[in-house]
Amino acid sequence: MRVRYSQQAFETIQFLMKYLVEEIKMPSTAIKYIFRMRAFGDSLATNSNTYPLCRHKQWATQGLKCATFDKKWVFAFKAQKNGLLVIHHIKLGKLIRNTK
Repeated sequence: MRVRYSQQAFETIQFLMKYLVEEIKMPSTAIKYIFRMRAFGDSLATNSNTYPLCRHKQWATQGLKCATFDKKWVFAFKAQKNGLLVIHHIKLGKLIRNTK
């Protein structure tokens, strides 16, 4: 199964990279962390059926499943029938509100 990142998910990764490099001044840490984050996203393709639907109501109604990376980041994704897994959202868990 192939993995694709939505524009929103990709922009989250870019923003995090920029923040770690420019604000925190940790470029080597940024590269390692983003590499681990991308590896986690890619690993979702091998066992996507084991993850539950998201608890966030709006994402659950869209049929998105959620997985947590590093106890902080929530990846919302959906496996499609054509062998493609799309990661729609990557958000900090504490920023997700369970609204309608």
